[in-house]
Amino acid sequence: MNTMNYEAALAYLAGLQRFGMKPGLGRTVALLERLGRPDRRVGRVVHITGTSGKGSVAAMVEAGLRAAGRRVGLFTSPPLMRFTERMQVNRAEIREEDVVRLTARVAEAAEAVAAAGQDPPTEFEVITAMGLAWFAEQAVDDLVLEAGMGGRFDATTAVADAAVTAITNVGLDHTQWLGDTHEKIAWDKAGIIRPGVPCVTGTDHPGALAVIEEVARERGAPLVRVTEEDFRVVEAGPSGQVADLRGGRGWYRRVRLSLLGRHQAANAAVALRILEILDADEAAIRAGFARVAWPGRLELIPLPGGPLVLLDAAHNPAKCRALAGAVAELFPGRRVHLLLGMLSDKDVAEAVAPLLPLAARVWTATPESPRALPAAGLAEVCRRLGHPAQAVADLGEALHAACAAAAPGDLLLVTGSFYTVGPARRILVPRQVIQALPPA
Repeated sequence: MNTMNYEAALAYLAGLQRFGMKPGLGRTVALLERLGRPDRRVGRVVHITGTSGKGSVAAMVEAGLRAAGRRVGLFTSPPLMRFTERMQVNRAEIREEDVVRLTARVAEAAEAVAAAGQDPPTEFEVITAMGLAWFAEQAVDDLVLEAGMGGRFDATTAVADAAVTAITNVGLDHTQWLGDTHEKIAWDKAGIIRPGVPCVTGTDHPGALAVIEEVARERGAPLVRVTEEDFRVVEAGPSGQVADLRGGRGWYRRVRLSLLGRHQAANAAVALRILEILDADEAAIRAGFARVAWPGRLELIPLPGGPLVLLDAAHNPAKCRALAGAVAELFPGRRVHLLLGMLSDKDVAEAVAPLLPLAARVWTATPESPRALPAAGLAEVCRRLGHPAQAVADLGEALHAACAAAAPGDLLLVTGSFYTVGPARRILVPRQVIQALPPA
């Protein structure tokens, strides 16, 4: 490990995928113990899960806390374009040198865990331990911690304490791991609820909500519900939106939201209640919501002389329905071209069904993932749904073909897996400056 470089560190982490995904917190707890329990030195923890919107809520909460003058860690997954996005402090990404150093440190701890008789820690467990160790070094005031998948057995739930938890919503995704009903998935996600710690939820499915309410009662955790009555969009356009949001302190009128889509107003209502619990004032909340950036989520990229490109990592049915509604509302009358790339373990037909009627033409590409659904297979799904699609396996070639076919003023919607949207963004925004923190 002493001669490891950044590429070798990423290769080591990717190699841990051979251990798969395993339920249970024991391995992560053992890792954290060997690292000196860094999770106890990361300030106030905001722990967020949900089927959709958890990343957006995390970004909004981080922005509000940072606007209040706090030093804020942000842990999210998966990354859109590069590994270092996973761990940020005040939206500055971890340095590659620190990734190398922490990979070597946590790898040594992981080997010791396995030598002691436990199963080897998984990739996400090691990455979570790395993040917590780094945030402890960075002496953050607050840590906004997005769960990877589910909650009850997610590595992030090994964190000892939380100041507030949140369950954005519950839908049918990752059913092979979390269960095949809303109630089963809600039970798993409700595992992040801590005894006596407030939990905010935007869940509206009756069965899922009943499960969350029961777990909250059992753990003596105050439950704050956010419903569709707690937000209303006043203005909406491609440059942003204005919404009225209701929190525990009453209505916040005409709050400017930089993120597009009515579903982001719902996410903002959840983030608002979290920030109130953390005693953020109204000025900080408004400033944070107006400035928050979350690439790859209804992100507009204009191409000089070409179409307007809209990137959105909508990879499950709920996200695709929200995306379809946003496109219809924000871009009425525009000719739409659709470039899709999906993973094979998703409910592909139900996910893409609401998007296909929007498109004059459809292209499919193969995402950059071992779990990718090949472009030809996705084109066949589209054909069965009554919408012919052109399969171009290479994403760069597919993006070039779609851009060439679109006229200036048309909208090219690139969506599906993070492993489609992220690589597309790297092609479209090749020279983005990466802000990184200096050494701790």
